[in-house]
Amino acid sequence: MKLIITADDYGMSIGVNEAIKEGIKAGIITSTNVMTNMEYYMDVKELKQYNPSVSIGIHWTLTAGKPVTEVGAIPSLVDSNGCFYSYSEFHKRYRQRMIKDDEIVKELKGQYDLFNSVYGAPDYWNTHQNVHVDFHIYRLFVNTAKELNIYKMRSHQRVYVPSSTKESSMPLSWRIIEPLKSKLIDSWQKNAHQLGIESPDGIIVCLNEKDNGNPEYVFSNIQWGKKTCAEYVIHPATQNDSPFFGKIVEQRIREYKFFSDPSLLKIFESNNIILVNY
Repeated sequence: MKLIITADDYGMSIGVNEAIKEGIKAGIITSTNVMTNMEYYMDVKELKQYNPSVSIGIHWTLTAGKPVTEVGAIPSLVDSNGCFYSYSEFHKRYRQRMIKDDEIVKELKGQYDLFNSVYGAPDYWNTHQNVHVDFHIYRLFVNTAKELNIYKMRSHQRVYVPSSTKESSMPLSWRIIEPLKSKLIDSWQKNAHQLGIESPDGIIVCLNEKDNGNPEYVFSNIQWGKKTCAEYVIHPATQNDSPFFGKIVEQRIREYKFFSDPSLLKIFESNNIILVNY
């Protein structure tokens, strides 16, 4: 089975960048994506020196920090301080038609232009906080990616890891909605594939979130089914040095330690998992 280990948020902070570099050096992180609206994205091209085959994508961001486009050109995307709205506020305002599609596209293209200027064409695309995974807006992002000739993306279909305690940490509402959401995401994914955009078979999801703290269990208990290539997404950091870490500060530090440790390669090998990129 093939596995992509993707570290999100390159450029968010020095601590994030250092953690991702260490994971690439260790031969574990095979993919990362870049937030060009953040302060520390400029050295992304240097990552190739640690592993020439690492995939580098664009991490389109509309819900953290400030835009790269002049505020006057995208007024519906920002608050009175010129900052992006939070994730929940963004979706609320979008559904109320207070955010304009043309302004979203303008900002996405602005972030793409910055990425292209320091690295070249991105290997793939995804979004910060999965902001595009919503039936109101999904196709806008897919169509923009196609226009920019970015023909690979993350799949949001699920590849599950059962709970180690036989109990799920997922709420009942999640378990009820999940089958319906899975079918909807499948239809979206098929639409993207029809446009020529490729993706892995899905992302790995632990039914008990605490199991993410036990990589040996996770990578030994993936329910592959008919899927042959999945993506495991991490958000590592060496230190707490960004206001955008939210509630996952400890998780970021823990993931840095796990995914920069070469001994993790033995776990992949023992489970017949081959690390690949995009």
